[in-house]
Amino acid sequence: MKTVKFKLISALLLLIIAFSLTNCIISKDDKKEYDQLKARCELESQNKSTVRQVFEAINARDFEKMRTFYAPEYKMTGPRLPNAYTIDSLIQYIQRDIAVFPDWKYSVENMVAQGDTVAVKIAQFGVQANDYMGIKPKANQISRAAIFITVFSNGKLKETWILQDNLGFMEQIGMQLTVKPEDKTKGKR
Repeated sequence: MKTVKFKLISALLLLIIAFSLTNCIISKDDKKEYDQLKARCELESQNKSTVRQVFEAINARDFEKMRTFYAPEYKMTGPRLPNAYTIDSLIQYIQRDIAVFPDWKYSVENMVAQGDTVAVKIAQFGVQANDYMGIKPKANQISRAAIFITVFSNGKLKETWILQDNLGFMEQIGMQLTVKPEDKTKGKR
């Protein structure tokens, strides 16, 4: 009787193990889908790391290192940019800001990636030390929030769309913002 029970229990255990192993076997389609998902996750992680390294290079004032992360055809656009920035004009823009705000830093607040696109929420901050558009420094901390949406190509930043809180920035440095006078000639024929 004991040997029959032992044989039944052994057979049952073998069936459980065999059933478990068949569930662990991955089909070729599942493996392909897994590999694609893994590659996409690795790409998104690498792109987010690159964005973080760009801001670290800017904060370190290492513009040559910053330049290595950008594709030659790079363009930055946004609703308040009349002309797209190239990597050269972007570096010049950042250097102009640093001349006014020598301690200007970028802090990555949040990042989300999907495929070749990375969206970044940035906080920028520093103390105004020199005139900015004719406005004297007040030695107070200035901050500006920004959203960057960046598209990658072959591991390099190819395109960025930016939206910054320039109104809040201008108010903090002391610009007097006024309403434009109404143009009485508009709408008349």
